[in-house]
Amino acid sequence: MKIISDKPLRVATLSGAVVLFEAGVVQEISDEIGNIAIQMGAKEHNKKYVEESEAVIADFEEVIEESDDGLVEALQKLIELGNPEDFKADGSPKAAVVNRAVGRTVRSEEREEAWETALNS
Repeated sequence: MKIISDKPLRVATLSGAVVLFEAGVVQEISDEIGNIAIQMGAKEHNKKYVEESEAVIADFEEVIEESDDGLVEALQKLIELGNPEDFKADGSPKAAVVNRAVGRTVRSEEREEAWETALNS
């Protein structure tokens, strides 16, 4: 029996068998577990019972790069203070320390680029 569910589903039997169904994924299972899954809201997968779903068009947001001149200055201040608790074993600043210093979450690529700038200035 082929079963499909429109939501994640967990079917457990008294004998201890457990089958997990991912949403929208067809799974071939025994009739016993299939009947339990149908009782829980899944459907038997065949052309008679399953409607063809239309593709959903995803909306994407434009990612705007944040340019923060204060980031390099904050990293230079960390270098000046030289507190070993603020740095990792490789000598780079800890992400939480940088985030706290500039008051926002800084992406790792942005942090690494600013760190190179701070070291070379």
